[in-house]
Amino acid sequence: VHLLSVGGWDAAHPDTSFSAEEYFEAFEAHSDGLYAGLDWDLEGNDNLSSPNNFFTAACINLMGDLSTLLHDAGYIVSMAPPESYFDVQTSEFSKYVNLTYPSDVWPNVDPQFQYHGRNSYAAAYALNPDAFDFINLQIYETKSHASYNTSVLGTPQVNYLASYITMLSEPMQVDFTADPDFSHLGVATFDLRGKVNVGLITSGGKGGPITAQNATKAYKSCSGGDL
Repeated sequence: VHLLSVGGWDAAHPDTSFSAEEYFEAFEAHSDGLYAGLDWDLEGNDNLSSPNNFFTAACINLMGDLSTLLHDAGYIVSMAPPESYFDVQTSEFSKYVNLTYPSDVWPNVDPQFQYHGRNSYAAAYALNPDAFDFINLQIYETKSHASYNTSVLGTPQVNYLASYITMLSEPMQVDFTADPDFSHLGVATFDLRGKVNVGLITSGGKGGPITAQNATKAYKSCSGGDL
């Protein structure tokens, strides 16, 4: 199965002067049967002042609308948000992705990592949850909660990941009420069971490590069978 990936770090966000219908027509015309669907991988930019460190309402609406068109036509639609862009550990929402984790203070790091989000992908998902077939959560995001808890606080990997899997198996809420563009979504509740994959870095890396062996132990130790 081949999916067309849209985005990547430092990549421009889609041109919203084109409609979802126009993108859909282009997808069908140019994929020529090669792609089974589309994977959203929109991220931020190294330049903190870049416009791509902000998910505009037009961009989020395009994500939702195009995903719906693709899904209704029988294509697979997925998303691959960094941990903070679809974060089960907070109900806060922001369209900015040049934020910090206030609760995670890394020693000997000044300034703290400034490229986190606050559930920006959750808005696109909330527009039509049924349009998305699965979510690949990247807990290997640089300076992630997973990395902080296991490397700075010393939480055993199995314990941390078991807790994380348990949170994924429970209803997730995101509060959109303070956002002028998406307040109509209210406090949305998501059931992510059956849709979640968790992206790991087994050899460490900037956001790791959570090894596959420990992830398997964690999954077996909790009620993660519903995911």
